[in-house]
Amino acid sequence: MRLKVLVVGATGFLGAKILRKLAGDENATVLAMSRKGAPSGDETGVEWVRGDMMDPTSLDRAMQGVDVVVSSANSYMKGSLDTDFEGNENLIEAAARAKVSRFVFLSIVSCEAASRVPHFHAKKVAEDLIKKSGVPYVFVRAPSFLDQSTDYIAKAVKGGKFRGIGDKTTRCSYVLTNDLASYLAKAATYPGNEIVNQTIDVGWSDGPKNQQELADIISDVIDKRLKIQIIPWWILRVAARPVKLFSELGYDLIQMFLFFRTGLYVSNTAKHERFFGPAPTARDAITRWARSQQLMS
Repeated sequence: MRLKVLVVGATGFLGAKILRKLAGDENATVLAMSRKGAPSGDETGVEWVRGDMMDPTSLDRAMQGVDVVVSSANSYMKGSLDTDFEGNENLIEAAARAKVSRFVFLSIVSCEAASRVPHFHAKKVAEDLIKKSGVPYVFVRAPSFLDQSTDYIAKAVKGGKFRGIGDKTTRCSYVLTNDLASYLAKAATYPGNEIVNQTIDVGWSDGPKNQQELADIISDVIDKRLKIQIIPWWILRVAARPVKLFSELGYDLIQMFLFFRTGLYVSNTAKHERFFGPAPTARDAITRWARSQQLMS
């Protein structure tokens, strides 16, 4: 029996990758939710449904007959946390009304320890609401993205530099977004109920890396020595208060970087291996990333 899977956040950088992963899964019939319907030039081959996380009625329509919801939606990068708080609450309540059999929710590593980082805290609030709702869930907790829609690391590397934040010694965990999309898709169609109500950290099999180690691996992979430039912690601490006055997003990001300094932003990949198969090494992920960004000669 094919599962009817609804992807929320489908028009985002990560959501589009999740769609591509699920579109190739013979066990899934895939729906993609968007406020405006199918984007122009869409070639995913999936069905698009209209839905807005701030409009509960539209969510009820979008979830008709849905078995599994996969959500990677967020709004904090757009300068607002409306979707991350109120929108997630609406989505969770709609999933409960629709009696979906699985809610795959993209969360964040150690979000329970990061109450001062608004968008991290929003993930913990949503996790608690999902548990309270009684909807069967899978929380896939991601660490820092190696790549972004605008890849700042790759841009600097092309110029012979590695730009980092804080120091060269604090270790954090990382994930490649292509890999994360695969894990979320696998969580949606994982057979049986063993994965239900699990919280799964994802990351690299050889553990977290500090920025010196990251720069060294990138340098080795692309065969080019990089100049490391680090913005120190004290600059972030000094900037936090004035930035808060004019940029909610800027303040959020500063608090995120300051949280990294705690050393808590580290994945435990034991469940990753159990449910999604072997985690990649840092070198393997970085090599694939460097190749996709045309950084290798």
